[in-house]
Amino acid sequence: MPPAVCFTVGRLDIDFEKQLNPDQLAAVTSPCDRPALVLAGAGSGKTRTLTYRVAWLISECGLSPREIMLLTFTNKAANQMLERIYQLTGRAPSEFWGGTFHSIGNRFLRIEAQAAGLSPNFTILDSEDSERLLKEAVTDIFPNYFADKDNPKAKLLREIISYARNTRLEIRDAMAERFAWLESPYSDIEEIAEYYADKKRAANACDFDDLLELWYNLLRDNPEILQKYSSRFKNILVDEYQDTNKLQSDILDLLASHGRISAVGDDAQCIYSWRGAEIENILDFRERYPAAHIYKIERNYRSTPQILKFANSILAEMDSDEAYRKTLVPAREGYEKPYIIRAMDSVSQAKRVCDAISELVAAERCSYSDIAVLYRSHFQAMDMQLQLQQRTIPFAMTSGLKFFEQAHVKDVIAQIKFAANPKDSVSFGRFMKFLPKVGEKTVKKIFFRMEEVAKKRKIGEVEALAHPDTISKVPTSARKMFEEVAADILKISKMLDNMRKNADASGAGQGGAQAEQPQRATQADFFEQMLGGQPNSQEKKSELPAASAAEAAAAEPEVAAVSTPQDAIKLACSGWYVSAMKTVYEDWEDRCQDFDSLYEYASRFSDFEDFLANVTLEISEAETGNNGESADRVRLMTVHQAKGLEFPVVFLISAADGLFPTKRSIDEGDVEEERRLFYVAATRAMDYLVISYPRVSVIAGNYEMREPSRFLAGVDPSLYVVEGL
Repeated sequence: MPPAVCFTVGRLDIDFEKQLNPDQLAAVTSPCDRPALVLAGAGSGKTRTLTYRVAWLISECGLSPREIMLLTFTNKAANQMLERIYQLTGRAPSEFWGGTFHSIGNRFLRIEAQAAGLSPNFTILDSEDSERLLKEAVTDIFPNYFADKDNPKAKLLREIISYARNTRLEIRDAMAERFAWLESPYSDIEEIAEYYADKKRAANACDFDDLLELWYNLLRDNPEILQKYSSRFKNILVDEYQDTNKLQSDILDLLASHGRISAVGDDAQCIYSWRGAEIENILDFRERYPAAHIYKIERNYRSTPQILKFANSILAEMDSDEAYRKTLVPAREGYEKPYIIRAMDSVSQAKRVCDAISELVAAERCSYSDIAVLYRSHFQAMDMQLQLQQRTIPFAMTSGLKFFEQAHVKDVIAQIKFAANPKDSVSFGRFMKFLPKVGEKTVKKIFFRMEEVAKKRKIGEVEALAHPDTISKVPTSARKMFEEVAADILKISKMLDNMRKNADASGAGQGGAQAEQPQRATQADFFEQMLGGQPNSQEKKSELPAASAAEAAAAEPEVAAVSTPQDAIKLACSGWYVSAMKTVYEDWEDRCQDFDSLYEYASRFSDFEDFLANVTLEISEAETGNNGESADRVRLMTVHQAKGLEFPVVFLISAADGLFPTKRSIDEGDVEEERRLFYVAATRAMDYLVISYPRVSVIAGNYEMREPSRFLAGVDPSLYVVEGL
């Protein structure tokens, strides 16, 4: 251990040995002239280590703030780090080159604009601006591009081009790796990307990706400029190094060719490969910097010993280099082991989690704001939202919109609302927006023509929708898709008619949820049958991926004599709509999983009017945000959103195989990132960790039994307490 060191830095006396633990001290005081990789485990004081490293570089290595570059990934993280450095050293944030990769790239390009082929006053396009310019580029060279329903829309095009640039892949390779479902020729997208770049140059504008790519090109193609900045920045510090993509890593390798780089990260928390992060950047650090020394910081100040033992066990089966293996060591005491809740289904899971939340708050063991409910995918939170809303437990959605606020959920409901009430022009306009070259004016023309045809032909409006006289008002490029839409709406309408007839015959009235009419087995029925060993002839295990609920629900030629709200949802989530989603959303598969939750929600109703009234109320309540007024709120978020945060109480829900890890990752034989994500979830908890999973859930419209997550199977049962079925 190095001797005690105390220096005066600015107005502060810093006793490094006293203020840092031995692991932190070793990393902070590493030689100034050689590369260092600091593997900082969850809750180990990573930011503290970084800030003290800056203080050490200034005090011991004699560097001035202008000779230090600090890079991180969010403005919030950058501001917090610079503020802590100021509190420690007295050196103002403005003295450092510190910020996100994009902000530092912008700074470089402003100074070296001429060499980068820019004017110093270039503008930066935000996401909306870049999407608009890209759309213009497409229509300039391919006027009918968006008329082809197989071609990606502007937003998805931008994501394809961005992914290729940040991973340094050719567009054809990027599409094969990340966008394999698209049928659009990669050569067209390559041409679009080139022309889009030309339009940006003509406008003296850069998008966010340009700030990195042009920065890299500037350093690579101008040795004198590279030498200028490489000499100036005597040490480069990088936060969250495991999250760097290929382009960011290449920039760092150029700037830090002198080897004076301090990279701080955790390979066990690399969870963003889907947006280009490459775990190889941290795993191959020693190959790129042979003189590098690896430091481990393993003392955890966040979680109890019981939680840490559990978290360590999650990673125990992960195949990793011994130099990278970490075992978190507790710095505090604790009392309770993590809990595992086995629930019947997603509804009972939500009820039991809410019971536990209410009990903890009532016993004054925590407040609502101390609690986070985490989940792998957004669709898994629907029943939690409904249950919290029903019990008036205040909550806030951190990971996005509430379930019934989401655009694709509203799109599906709009189809059903219009089929039920063809006078509903608002719902009609909502799903018609997906048709190529169909704007607000055209929507109105089609709607008015439908009403005219219905009146003239003495037929229903839905039937009139598919009539040739109505179709004549549809742009030629949109007619094929329009015919598909009209056919599906007609089938849904017939289903609704059947439901109403059956309800009348049974005397159900408005009490449809309890109507004794023939219907498919409910989730509870299926569960009971499985426990009793009775085969369920109506429910078959799907052979399709879990994300393909809508595709698995392809409409049958004829409408069944007995229909349920589930049938209507299944049809509205299928066919043309899924095809449209594929060209709009990169995460269309994840969005399709929301349809499984919607299908399961519909299974609670046998009467259509009852279902539609309830779902409309749910949408209304979600939009009013009546649960978001109090500051004391339970937080709901995905595990990805929770990274970097901590909470006294963490509930991790839906921890079942096929849900976490996802079925997609299991099918592809790549669950290690899912394992790291599970570890991240567990290490968010400070005092209490509760993990739950349903024994049965809906996949591709079918009910299936669930096993606990394979990550739980690898944990010693003595490390947790099981409660439930």
